[in-house]
Amino acid sequence: MSNRVNRAQQWRLFINNLIGFTVIFGLLGVIVFVLFRNAMLTSTDEALRVERSARLNNAPGAKKPAAQGKQPGGRVQPGRTIHPFMTTTLTFDENGKIINRAQLGSRYDTLKHIKLAKEQVGQLHTIQVGGKYNFRTLLVKVPAKNPDKLIAGKYLLLMENIDPQKAAMSNFTRVLLMTMGIFWLISILMSIWLSRLTMRPILKSWGRQTEFVGNAAHELRTPLTIIQNKLELLLTKPNDKIIDQAENIAIANSESQRLQKLTQDLLALARSDSNTVQTNFEATHVATFLQRTVEPYTEIAASQGKRLQLASMADFRATLDQNLIHQLMNILIDNALKYSPQGSTITVSAKLVGRKWQLTVADQGIGIQDGERQRIFDRFYRVDSSRSRQTGGNGLGLSIAHWIVALHHGNIVVKANHPQGSQFVTTLPLNPANGLNSHREKNKA
Repeated sequence: MSNRVNRAQQWRLFINNLIGFTVIFGLLGVIVFVLFRNAMLTSTDEALRVERSARLNNAPGAKKPAAQGKQPGGRVQPGRTIHPFMTTTLTFDENGKIINRAQLGSRYDTLKHIKLAKEQVGQLHTIQVGGKYNFRTLLVKVPAKNPDKLIAGKYLLLMENIDPQKAAMSNFTRVLLMTMGIFWLISILMSIWLSRLTMRPILKSWGRQTEFVGNAAHELRTPLTIIQNKLELLLTKPNDKIIDQAENIAIANSESQRLQKLTQDLLALARSDSNTVQTNFEATHVATFLQRTVEPYTEIAASQGKRLQLASMADFRATLDQNLIHQLMNILIDNALKYSPQGSTITVSAKLVGRKWQLTVADQGIGIQDGERQRIFDRFYRVDSSRSRQTGGNGLGLSIAHWIVALHHGNIVVKANHPQGSQFVTTLPLNPANGLNSHREKNKA
């Protein structure tokens, strides 16, 4: 992936993440602001409703909240310092004239400009008086039959000062905006970090894919080139007998077989990447299964002057995919035969380890250096490229083995086999539950 494409994709991810964070924090701020504002006015609105009920029920002695600083009947408690406007009532006649001027005292000059709006009866409103004081109001129409003749048939405008709430709301808004700004800056940093974090596996996967395609093309090109050269050589000698060109024909046939195996391995890896492989987990007698798998290789080993033996083991049952484990055994035994000298012994063994079982293939071959043991399961990796080509290796077998073991929820490692050689130790669970469940679901389907 070119640097330009990389930067463009990372920039798009950054913008998307930033927009997402901005929307989330913006919605959160609006929700908190609305809830806080409503909470600030709830107690005030409730006080106005209580006052309305008291007036309509002719209960002037009803207690007001102590925070209002007023005695029953509208008298201020002596010695208490309060806001000049906390709870105030304006009484209007039918013509909209204020008729309780004497009760208002000095406040009348400030409140006299308030007009009666009869259509607002029973409604809560917020008004500002004199450009300075803010009130929450509730207009009440007192029935003419009310026992209190002073307010019977009149309009009462109940007013509750909300300047403290306004001040608190202003401070809260300022703090909220500052907090939102800080979180917006944090969201920028988070967007940058997330865009880079998101691109990391993409770039890694792209790099592996590019390397895989390049290696695959190289591996395919080599046998194809050899086959093409041999065929072209045969075309230049149409009169030769087969016996005369037996060596060239054998080389072309060997390379075609190598090409076929490489294609099969690539197909297996492609299935592993796409997770489309069909598994068939079943309970298996391990000793019988391993004996049946190893037996054909004993003759091959003997023909090469080597010895392949299956160590004695206690019989036990394990849940596994026989085809895949058979392929795993083929890879490990074939690998051991390739790199073992004549006269050496390859040993296959299995044993129980708690709720797991271990399969070990040990050889007396050239061995593997410590620094290369972790990389031998990488695709196309070969410890010795020239030697691998001589033995027909393409660097994919152990990658496929690692994939098979992973499907069984196990692990595979390579260790030194003293005094010489290597041993591949595969540890598998006796009952891989996930594999069984997926198998049962497929059978039901």
